[in-house]
Amino acid sequence: MKGSNEVLSSTEVTPKWSQASDDAPGASARPPRRWRAAVGLPLAAGVGLLAVWQLLVGAFAPSYIATPVDTVRAIPAVLGDVQFRSDAGSTLLAVLEGLVIAVVAGTVLGLVMGRMPDVNRILGKYVSAFYAIPLIAIVPLLTVWFGYTPTARLVMVIIEAILPIIYNVAEGSRIVPTTYLDVTRVHHAAWWRVWAGVVLPNAVPYVLAGLDLAVGRALIGAVVAEFVIAVNGLGYYILFNVRSFQENDAMVALIVLVLFALLLRALINAAVRHGLRWYQPVEES
Repeated sequence: MKGSNEVLSSTEVTPKWSQASDDAPGASARPPRRWRAAVGLPLAAGVGLLAVWQLLVGAFAPSYIATPVDTVRAIPAVLGDVQFRSDAGSTLLAVLEGLVIAVVAGTVLGLVMGRMPDVNRILGKYVSAFYAIPLIAIVPLLTVWFGYTPTARLVMVIIEAILPIIYNVAEGSRIVPTTYLDVTRVHHAAWWRVWAGVVLPNAVPYVLAGLDLAVGRALIGAVVAEFVIAVNGLGYYILFNVRSFQENDAMVALIVLVLFALLLRALINAAVRHGLRWYQPVEES
């Protein structure tokens, strides 16, 4: 009996909920810590900033300064405005067209610069220079070349978006593992097969990184061009309403720009998850 008691005491198990805190009573009622860090804290910080903004403007600023409450009230009227919808469509279409052109041309130029050292020596310095300078300085030149037209805005969007794609694709195509290239040499693969079947797939993460940067830069290019060129678009809509002391309407247009950027990046991430299942982007901790 004594031995059996010792066996029972040595094999005694603890309750299931004490081994896994997630299964403990009431654990399901508590939100996961990761959810609180990823959603709860940013949401609380945003609400706090909006509250501070509302209080400070209400206490110290003139009545025409935008506030969160007045901006929300202005949303139905602004979204129902035909001119606003036309301006939004003009800007967003220009951004999409510019991104498509920039991705195609930037990928080709990046591959050429990455795999051909002579071309990289010729064009690399120019790409780095354009990447470093504030491109708003070339908008007046674009108005001389293309006039005060939507074409000048499209060219500005392409220039802004293509630079990070060229830079990233060139880096990605330059660091192809030597073992992959050795296999292509053994099989006497044509250069275009090497580029399309080895170099480009290896550069896909760099293409995606460049595209992620290009989305924001394309929007900046479109809005800046509309500021200077004064063509119909969200940039000119914002400028006109700010100068007319309709800042709440201008804030609604700014929110639309932000939502469009977030939606475009979400669509890109969704396409990557479904079309490139082997690619695992680094998640923020």
